[in-house]
Amino acid sequence: MTNDIRTATQSPAEAGATTIVVEPAAPPRVVIRRGQDRRPGGIGRIFAFIGWVFSGFGLIPALLKKKRNGHRTPEITVYSAHRAFDLWALILVGFVGAWAANRWTDPDSKVPLVFGWIYIWVILYTFITLVFDVGTLKLLLWAGIFTFIWLISRHLEIVKHRQFLTPVFGYLRGLHPRLNPGFASVMSWLLLVPWIGALFLTFTNGRKKFTPNEISEFQVGEGSELTDRSGLKFRTRYRDVLEAILGFGAGDLVAYDNQHNVIKRWDNVLFLLFLWPRLDQILHERSAIVDNAPENPVEVEAARPSAAAG
Repeated sequence: MTNDIRTATQSPAEAGATTIVVEPAAPPRVVIRRGQDRRPGGIGRIFAFIGWVFSGFGLIPALLKKKRNGHRTPEITVYSAHRAFDLWALILVGFVGAWAANRWTDPDSKVPLVFGWIYIWVILYTFITLVFDVGTLKLLLWAGIFTFIWLISRHLEIVKHRQFLTPVFGYLRGLHPRLNPGFASVMSWLLLVPWIGALFLTFTNGRKKFTPNEISEFQVGEGSELTDRSGLKFRTRYRDVLEAILGFGAGDLVAYDNQHNVIKRWDNVLFLLFLWPRLDQILHERSAIVDNAPENPVEVEAARPSAAAG
């Protein structure tokens, strides 16, 4: 089917107008072009994975505006991270703490003690992140509760001269949890294996490409999936503040239809807080190609205001 779009002529009185009246002779045929996503083979995928890691887990390519044939390509690729990605802080502190404890071996050195406390708090932070979802309101609520209990305890200790939390804090300080470099190194090496596996799963199965027309996904062993973007609304949701910090601004991206039903949901998208401005720009675009026969080309006539009118 071919289309013939005729442009209306302008009268002299309308020479200064900027409105163009287009009269279609037949309903236009709009074709959405689906680009071919070439995926490398086995060796190429390994090198692509290494390049992805050294490019900031896809952050640098996502922020750079690629150009193809002299035009900017309106697309962005994001990655939905596996939950084991959040182990990176515990692994890093273990390696750094083990190095520091081996470096300062003096018996009077406080370096092992400091890193011992840091290691304990990072373990607790990572455990809470992996087990619970701590939203903003929940975090503020628990912070307020613990602050209130501490203030009440301090008030009673000063006014009533009765100790409540001070003996507890003193007991914990008296334990002297010095970091053992061998233990920290072994734990970091053991956790490094599932972390690298989580990275590879994020790179292969967590890849989502957003274009003005569609959303493409690929699952190893399952195949590709294309989702038409028409009629969808997108919202960001940061359900876990602790996870968002470990994911460098990670959050959830949810797609709704016109009836507010959840159509798609992508959890723990890395760098979503920083990539959202460009992603929002792409989601507000819509590109189409008009397929016309060579003997009936589309004519477009631009009306310009006259010099007298300017």
